Amino acid sequence: MRRLEKRFWKMLGKIGDEHFRRKVEKFTVKVLRRLEREGVSFFQAPAGKSQHHSYPGGLIQHTLSTAKIALTILDNLERIYGCKGVNRDYVLAGALLHDLYKPAVYREKPEGGYEMSEVGNRLDHLTLLLAEAYRERFPLDFLHVLAASHGEWSPIPPRTVEALIVHLADLADSRFAGEIQRAAFNLLKNLGETPPAAMSMKEALKVIVERRKP
Repeated sequence: MRRLEKRFWKMLGKIGDEHFRRKVEKFTVKVLRRLEREGVSFFQAPAGKSQHHSYPGGLIQHTLSTAKIALTILDNLERIYGCKGVNRDYVLAGALLHDLYKPAVYREKPEGGYEMSEVGNRLDHLTLLLAEAYRERFPLDFLHVLAASHGEWSPIPPRTVEALIVHLADLADSRFAGEIQRAAFNLLKNLGETPPAAMSMKEALKVIVERRKP
């Protein structure tokens, strides 16, 4: 997992505007330290309690994948559709930070798996993120990227190209992972095997590749 942590900081370092990059880095360090004081780790947390990436380390995998998908969408908009003027820094930073407070809303169950934490039963992770980011006086359009990152499940729908890109990238990765995991579970069941309670993306992909019929 250390490798993915290094990749996260490396991607964050690719934010072009120096002032904005330093602000994002400082904000991220502050939030991660707060989470660690509360006994949770961003780099060890799941991205969801059951739907997708619901295993230790799933959150950082989802975050990095979302960021790469978002940048690919942006490249396509520029190179294929001729769309110019999109703020690449807001897209990259938004993708990397959109689930930053996810570790606070889940807790591991004694018997395995995850459930909502005490915080998660009262506040969602976007509310926590936006409250902190607004207090740090981030630009309004960047705050909107964060606020709209979950589309119809967000406090407000995407109203800028940057926000729409991040939302669609998040949706694409979460649905892709969910479909992969469900396909692996179903394949094992059809083979008469008992699927494990949870599978990582790597494990699920291995099942699909190795157990598929010739």
